[in-house]
Amino acid sequence: MLKYSKTILLLLFSLLLQQTVMAQMDCAEKMVKAQNAFDQGNIEEVEGLLRDCLKGGFNDSQKEKAYKLLALCNIYQLRKSEAEADIKKLLKTNPFSVVDEENDPQEYIELLNNFNRQPSFYYGVEAGGNLGLVQVDRSYVITQDVQSSNYNEQVGFEGNLNFGMYLYHWLDWGLFAGYRMSTIELRNKDVLGILTTTYQEQQQFFTSGVMLNINFRRHPKNIYLSSENEKSITTSPLYPFIRLTGNYNQLLSADASIKGTFALEGSTETSQDQKSVLTKRYTQEIRLGGGIGLKKQYKRGAFYFLVQYQYALNDLVLESERYKGDIFSTAYAHIDDDYRNHLVTFEVGYQHYFYRFKKKK
Repeated sequence: MLKYSKTILLLLFSLLLQQTVMAQMDCAEKMVKAQNAFDQGNIEEVEGLLRDCLKGGFNDSQKEKAYKLLALCNIYQLRKSEAEADIKKLLKTNPFSVVDEENDPQEYIELLNNFNRQPSFYYGVEAGGNLGLVQVDRSYVITQDVQSSNYNEQVGFEGNLNFGMYLYHWLDWGLFAGYRMSTIELRNKDVLGILTTTYQEQQQFFTSGVMLNINFRRHPKNIYLSSENEKSITTSPLYPFIRLTGNYNQLLSADASIKGTFALEGSTETSQDQKSVLTKRYTQEIRLGGGIGLKKQYKRGAFYFLVQYQYALNDLVLESERYKGDIFSTAYAHIDDDYRNHLVTFEVGYQHYFYRFKKKK
């Protein structure tokens, strides 16, 4: 029974594939007939040959040619609104449709140029690393007998999804949401003359915020594509942009570990402990950021590299929990400072553009 079922499925698939190929061949033949009818001046025949295949049967390249033929037919029949509707459908199929300035009628070029082809919306993804730069606002110690206390820079990871819209060709704003992992490391040397500790705290955040991008790219004079300006619209050289951000982040976890080396009477002993310190932390974090990047457009999207500095407006240490005894304070003489972890981030990203093709005002 299973053998027959497989055979029947293969036959059905073969029939479906054959019908699809036949439909494509039939539509390709209709495209040739429509072009011949147009060239011979029989423009009233063109629509009947193309409409069914536009519903299903044409690939994107054939759709672009078909909508152009229909637009030209409507132009010659003085049906401007119908021609504009066909041009809008053409642009939805291919926003970078190229005009033939030598052969296309001026009416067609003007109608095409009357639509704004600059992107309206985008969605994107970016990811990269971060480097923590701890600023101590106030230091707390259990004992003054500490030779040195230093925070060390640590590398983390972050990424986000974003969605935005263009206000002008050089200015866009958007919202983003993502994830960040960053690490704090504090090294205390010769505590009470016998103890050296290394404290690490890994923090994970849900990140969110708003961004404003200022793009330093020359705006093309001609929105319609020709052989002369095709590269300047579909692609671009690397151009700089500035990003300003405001972040509201939620602390998801704060896992700490501490390693202590005790030196006593000529011998050393090492011990290590770890625990969650989330209950000792504020869970909301606010940041302001700014940075500069390089972007390169390629057709319906853009790739970019971005460096930002994110300034933390608040620290995360709960004052009410600071002096509550735990293994870190009793065994390693560790107590939390008031600090803010500013970040330098390095990210790569991609944005995909969407178009509305509104008529210029």
